[in-house]
Amino acid sequence: MNHIQETYLELLKSALWGDNGERLAVSGEWLNEVIRLAAFQGTGALVYDQLLKMKDVEIPAQIRMQMKQQCVHSMMLQQSMVPMLKQAWKALEDAHIHPVLLKGFGLAQYYPQPHLRQWGDIDLYVGQKQYHQACAVLCKTFPDIPHPDEDDEERKHYNFDFDNTAIETHRISMAFAHPRDRRYYERLEDLYLTKDGPSFELSELRITIPEETFNVFFTFLHAWHHFIETGMNMKQICDIAVLLHAKRDVIDKQRLKEMLKKLHLMEVWQLMMYILVQYLGVSKEECPFYTDKCSKRAESLFELILIEGSSYRRRDIDDTGASYVKRKCLTFQSRLADSKRVRPFAPKYARHMVVSDFVHGIERTLKGK
Repeated sequence: MNHIQETYLELLKSALWGDNGERLAVSGEWLNEVIRLAAFQGTGALVYDQLLKMKDVEIPAQIRMQMKQQCVHSMMLQQSMVPMLKQAWKALEDAHIHPVLLKGFGLAQYYPQPHLRQWGDIDLYVGQKQYHQACAVLCKTFPDIPHPDEDDEERKHYNFDFDNTAIETHRISMAFAHPRDRRYYERLEDLYLTKDGPSFELSELRITIPEETFNVFFTFLHAWHHFIETGMNMKQICDIAVLLHAKRDVIDKQRLKEMLKKLHLMEVWQLMMYILVQYLGVSKEECPFYTDKCSKRAESLFELILIEGSSYRRRDIDDTGASYVKRKCLTFQSRLADSKRVRPFAPKYARHMVVSDFVHGIERTLKGK
């Protein structure tokens, strides 16, 4: 790592854990690059708030004002999202549909200053049985908000696209290629994404979130799938860190181990735990199944995350005019590229990806898709 990256990480750790901020030396020579990296990694407001508190750092007035504006914007965006969430939540509950909030506000509550976590979409899990009904309810609730024409079964979620956010109505919380993995994960959803899960209060609204151990697993899984598809940024890694820290005393390690083993993800999990301990200051005790045997692969993965953030894009498939067989071949080649991306860091999981995509291809062909 270079000095810019080291400085950025120290500021980020200070934002997460509240230590060393006043003692950290930040050179004006690298200030702009640190600011840029923080924004690129989806952690701008977290880092800017720390910089603005540092009395011995000379920050030009214009840059100082821009950082303040970003912090205020984050707070205002949070406030603007709450009424949308409340309206959607009430409409679903009035129709006897019980959503579960994924990520977002449910994770932000564990940050020292929740409003500084960068905001994205509002993710509401409703499940496969209530999916079509939930989409119909929300279409009536938000008739003027752009949304797809059909709530078909091919979708992972059905979106309502507001000006500053989106409400994603989830049929499933995560998609799996291998039918065995899919069946196991659907059982986890049935067990741990229910109306009886943990809850917290947000603006006089009682919000249900995933069961604690599953929430840790899902937050990790969501970040990893982002790495494969669009790249993973430090915001997603911070989410895992603060959640592990907050739930350190209630995580069922045996159950977590089973989830990771069943879905072939222990190798990937250990990469992430190494990154949390070595670069974000999470204690080994708070990172189940930590090992330093994966150090070289984890360090290489972390270097790529710092360089790439969430800017990775899969190569587009041009199947215009292609036959059915050729389209299938092109899609499989694209999936092989995914496994090739993963192989240097998690070779066992990369092999499982190849098998899964092959089985999935056969499954869809037999169904005529």
